[in-house]
Amino acid sequence: MQDWENRAASLKVEQGPRPKDNRDCFEREIAKEALGLPEQGGAHQLVSKSIMAYEIFPPEVVSPVLHRSPIQMGDTVGILFHFLPGVDLFCGAIVLECFDEARDEIWRTGFKYRTLSGHPELGEETFSVEKNMNTGTVIVALRSWSRAGTWLSWLAWPYTRYSQIRANKSALAYLAKLAVQQKVELARCSAYAVEG
Repeated sequence: MQDWENRAASLKVEQGPRPKDNRDCFEREIAKEALGLPEQGGAHQLVSKSIMAYEIFPPEVVSPVLHRSPIQMGDTVGILFHFLPGVDLFCGAIVLECFDEARDEIWRTGFKYRTLSGHPELGEETFSVEKNMNTGTVIVALRSWSRAGTWLSWLAWPYTRYSQIRANKSALAYLAKLAVQQKVELARCSAYAVEG
């Protein structure tokens, strides 16, 4: 991890996306809350804790490597990607921005990171949970731009791209499941407290 902390973002990343780069927007509705601010113990709040701990992907897909949790702006995020059975790839990104705020009736919590030099993909990604305060709808979103970051990922681009899409879709399913599981656990705890 220390080696990655000393790396800079590629100059090509800092120049921003090119016209032919992948631009992805993966979103999934995970809950309905009461109108207004995110509910205490609600889906938005529960999932935001996971996002800020970089517990976004199923453990069999990605393991986070962090110095602290929740992550903060300027932190290096270590990404242990379980590429194939028995083959793990380690890479890193730097957190550019963290947010927990309302903007245009949407309460957004999450962060944005930029890949570091040597990452198989070159780009930026934003991970967030968002609540529409007018409707109560809560979604998780992964939005990014990217392209091959190494010659090896360029050579294997069809498989690299497939793996990227699969990982993002698995993250949406994982966070949706997490929101439901935590809600059920909270309901059990509340029922137990009433009985006890």
